[in-house]
Amino acid sequence: MRSHKGHMEAQGVTVPFTMSIIIGSTKKLAILLPDKEYTSQGPLFWYANQVYYEAGFDTLCFHYATQDIDEQKLPVIINEMIGSFLQKQDYDSIHFVSMGVGSTITAYFLTHQVYPTAQAVWYSPYIHDPDVLQALLDRPNKGLIFLGEDGDLIEEEGAQLIEEQDHLIVAHVAGGNEFLETEWSTENSVNVMRSLVQIVQEFIEGGEIELIEEKTKIMVYIRFYGDDFPLEEVTEKIGLEPTKTEKKGEEMIPPNGRVNPNFRRYYPETCWELSTEYEETIFFEDQMNQIIEKLRSKTFVINELREKYGLKSHVQVVLQVENGETPIITLDKRMIRFAHQIETEYIGFDMYLMPYDENLRFESDGVTFKGRRLR
Repeated sequence: MRSHKGHMEAQGVTVPFTMSIIIGSTKKLAILLPDKEYTSQGPLFWYANQVYYEAGFDTLCFHYATQDIDEQKLPVIINEMIGSFLQKQDYDSIHFVSMGVGSTITAYFLTHQVYPTAQAVWYSPYIHDPDVLQALLDRPNKGLIFLGEDGDLIEEEGAQLIEEQDHLIVAHVAGGNEFLETEWSTENSVNVMRSLVQIVQEFIEGGEIELIEEKTKIMVYIRFYGDDFPLEEVTEKIGLEPTKTEKKGEEMIPPNGRVNPNFRRYYPETCWELSTEYEETIFFEDQMNQIIEKLRSKTFVINELREKYGLKSHVQVVLQVENGETPIITLDKRMIRFAHQIETEYIGFDMYLMPYDENLRFESDGVTFKGRRLR
């Protein structure tokens, strides 16, 4: 990478810039437009410069933070400089990266220039500015927008409007202010920054983000339980390894492995349990049939053990409902017949309704996406 510094002039105003050029040649350019209070030395712009360079872009960064330029005139002045620069170049792919007042420059460019393929990364855009909001809503240019959830912009009416646009991806940064900075621990702050950089990388590579939507999951288990009985004998006669066992009188160990000496708990009964894994589906029959297929030829053995040790049993269906994706629950004759043959006590249903937003698509290290994948 070759870098050089210089100045551009328009309307009697001189603004310094830094140009980083790919060794060889490229037809891709990223224009970096920081906020006046968050300069190009801030981590978001430093990493953006690196990420775009690694993706084969030349980068052009304007340094107007120290210049005494009227913010109302700034978009016109900087765009005149950009226009003059582009007329002498041969770029066919242009990306903008902007924050705060820099978003007014990006918006002006998209509104007044004919670059339908230009794309933009918007860090805390001025959506309270009618011109910026109008450019986001009316221009078809693909965009990736970051808003800090603790910043004032998130409360703007425009925030909801841009989330409804198919050409925009909106990401909310948990705990982020207008500069997307958090007051979390250093480790969490670093994780958020890492996520932001990775998200920008994905956007550069394909104009979309790999949005991982949580799906409804279902798990089924059957539980044989009684006062006390030999678990080894049950395993041997049924011919299957249990997923879980509990022995009456043994101490319950918490999942974290830490036992509170002042609060010890012991299993009140012995149990032998066979379960499926959680699977993404809305049809619980698949999991139920897995259990039935393993046990239906063993009903005689199950009943023999039931009578010998006074065992009881029940079948439990655990449903974790995500994004309002309601499962379909149907008990067919085959399931009812199996439950009747082994005289199970009941078939129970545990349903956990996970909080969701109908627009939620992805979450990673404090960054939550609202909106849709860019096609």
